[in-house]
Amino acid sequence: MKLKYILGFVVVVALVIVYYKFNPEMYNLFPACPFHKYLGLDCPGCGSQRAIHALLHGNILLAINYNLLLVVSLPFLLFHFGLKIYSYFTKQDKTWEFWYKPSTPKIIFAIVIIFWVLRNIPYQPFDYLAS
Repeated sequence: MKLKYILGFVVVVALVIVYYKFNPEMYNLFPACPFHKYLGLDCPGCGSQRAIHALLHGNILLAINYNLLLVVSLPFLLFHFGLKIYSYFTKQDKTWEFWYKPSTPKIIFAIVIIFWVLRNIPYQPFDYLAS
C-alpha cells in the first residue's frame, strides 16, 4: 500500500476521534470562522464542525440545523470516495461520471454561493439555514 493512503487514513481516523470526543461548542481547539467572527455573517462552512460532531453522535436533525449543505453533500462525497477505495483495492476503474463532467464544478460553485446568500437572509424561511 502506498504511504500517502495510509497517512490519509490515519489522519481521517484521528479527526473522527477528535470530533467525536470534543464538542466544538465547548472547546477552543477548533478554529473559528473569520468571516463570521469579523462580519457577523455565516459562510457556507459555518456550523460544519458542530454538524460533524452531531453526525458522529447520530443526531442528524441537529447536524442539519448547523449546516444543511454539509449534511446533504456528505452522502455524495462518501459514495465518490467509496468508489475510489473500491477501485484501488479491486484494480477496477469504477468512477461516477458526474464528477468528471465540465459543468460539475460550476454547478457545485453555484449551489455553494446560493446557499451562502440564502443562509444570511434574516427572514423566514431562510433564517433556518443560519448556523
